[in-house]
Parts: sequence; C-alpha cells; structure tokens
Amino acid sequence: MVLSTPQTTCGGAPSARPARPFEVISVLGSQPAPYERVYVFHGSASTQLLGTVRLVTAAQKLLAAAGVDPHVSPAIHTDIVARPYTNEALQDPILDAPSPWVRSHTSVTELSVQLPAQMFWDRLNAGSWATWSEQWPSPADGPMFPPSVPDWLAHAPRWELDPLAPALGPAAPGGWIWAPASSDGSTEAGGSEASAPSSPSRASGVAWDEAHETGEQYPWVGLFQLTDVESFWVLTTPERLDQVVALCEELSGTHSAFSWLTGYFDPMDVLGSLRLPMECAAELEYALTERGYSVDVWW
Repeated sequence: MVLSTPQTTCGGAPSARPARPFEVISVLGSQPAPYERVYVFHGSASTQLLGTVRLVTAAQKLLAAAGVDPHVSPAIHTDIVARPYTNEALQDPILDAPSPWVRSHTSVTELSVQLPAQMFWDRLNAGSWATWSEQWPSPADGPMFPPSVPDWLAHAPRWELDPLAPALGPAAPGGWIWAPASSDGSTEAGGSEASAPSSPSRASGVAWDEAHETGEQYPWVGLFQLTDVESFWVLTTPERLDQVVALCEELSGTHSAFSWLTGYFDPMDVLGSLRLPMECAAELEYALTERGYSVDVWW
C-alpha cells in the first residue's frame, strides 16, 4: 500500500499543491499472470491451499514468517472424509479415516495448515508485517508501503466445509460451500450474493464468452480430489457451476456416471460445489478444456 500525504516546502509550510487523500495500493510481490491462481479451502480446524507453485510458495513464506509450520501431507477433512460417496453405500463405522493417497494427475501444488479460517487470515496478516522490511523503499525517502496480504490471496476463491450442507443428488450430505472474501481478506458471513445464473444452453459455446463478460482472460475451473478416493469436486464460481451442471447433463447421455452428479448448497441456496465419481474426471477435464476453460486438476 502507498500512503500519500501533502507535500511541504523546505520551511515546513504546506505547498500550493492540494492535499490528496490516502491512497491504498497493493505492492507485496509481483502480480500473478492471468493463468495463475490459488484456491482456499477452510475446514473446521484446518486450511488448505491449492494453486500454482509461485503463489503457494509466496503464501507459505508469509505463514512461515508468522511462525506457522505448513504440513507436507494434505489435510484430512475429517468432517466428511470417512463418509461413503452414496447414501446407500456400505461402510465399516470403526474403520479409520484413509491416509493420503498418491496423486497421479496434478497441475497445482498444495499447502495445508492446522488453522481455522479466522486464525489463518490473522497469521497471513502477521506474516505481512513480519516481512515488511522487504518492502521498504529505496531510496529511503521514497514512498512507504505498510504491509498487507497480497490481493491475489486476499481475494482468492474460497470455500468452507459444511458437514450438513444439503446435497441435491445421490451423494451423501456435507460438502464445500462458496465463501466470498470481504475487503480485509476474511470470509464473509452469510454466503454469496451470486448473480442470476446464465442460460444453461450456452454450455455448448467456447467458454460461453465469459472471459469478455467478467474481464477474466482465463475462465477457471478446479477438479480436485479433496476428501476421498472415489469422488472428486468441481470448484468454480456459483454462476459458472450452473453452466458446468448443464455440461454434465449433456455428457450423461453418453457417460452414465455423470448421472451421479451432486450439488451442495449454502443456507441461501447458492450452489457452492459439485461432486462426481472419479470415472468422470478425465472426461470432464477434456470437455471443459475443449470449451476454452483453464482447468486445474489434483487427483
């Protein structure tokens, strides 16, 4: 951030230049390329980041500066990891939660910390202060940059794990709900104020011209195996999820596994995530890429 104050003459009296209000400009680190992004997932007692190596490494640096030791192995979201994919599936209730599995197809790197949402953002802010010296101006009389979490992280797409989120489809309840960021980087209460969904008929177009509508150069979708080995999650904005639903319905005509599509909603009925059997993953990745999407994968 840059704090701009009125200039003074050498005698200390204000100059004729009119005073300007404080300006707030994010300066921590270089801005990400259009294809770079991070996804933030808040569990009940843990937070997980998925994204490009450069951005995840920058987030790890801030956390380390605040005394947080990131985990090497992925977080196990115990709220729903031990549940079966379908309500009808059998499961041994005394079976321990599965250990992390080897991933064979991934385009992102991962970072996990045992911190709930509020503590996670508090530590990032603390890390910004701890690394303030790296932002000190040169020469010494240049603009001063107070610390702040970089915009690409503070406003990254994020989800919260709701063990009771209602499921529309055959899978068990409990899933990821959309949790938009507030101006200070923390998670807003009350879910998303999503705009009206676009027409599903646009699912056959190339990225549905969404890049022109939103200003994004690369409309993005994440396909991530977050909670169990037999299913994966589709993560993107609520508006875009509606269009992915239309695409899955189209694909179900030739791939019956897509009929197991399940959506998860917040208390305001905003669609937060989709869940599908793993046999759909490669086919959906191909279909989305063919339509012009930037697809991030982790399975």
